[in-house]
Amino acid sequence: MSTVTKYFYKGENTDLIVFATSEELVDEYLKNPSIGKLSEVVEIFEVFTPQDGRGAEGELGAASKAQVENEFGKGKKIEEVIDLILRNGKPNSTTSSLKTKGGNAYK
Repeated sequence: MSTVTKYFYKGENTDLIVFATSEELVDEYLKNPSIGKLSEVVEIFEVFTPQDGRGAEGELGAASKAQVENEFGKGKKIEEVIDLILRNGKPNSTTSSLKTKGGNAYK
């Protein structure tokens, strides 16, 4: 089982989370960003949020398109949103598994 790093973005309305393979790979990606590198850095191409929309802990569900658009504006691709979260968010914790609740994910 591999470990992953949770990147936490404190939003104005909704806090968002993405899972990266490691902080080191994120740092390398941010120095020279590309879609190819992003796919190596991100554990899963999906954006998550806590059930109540705030904080970095608790049961996570997939962020809705509306939640993501409220934070970053309309028309953003998933790659752009993940890039923004990695750039503007902070590594929050390392975990050995992804425990999330299903839903209509922004992916």
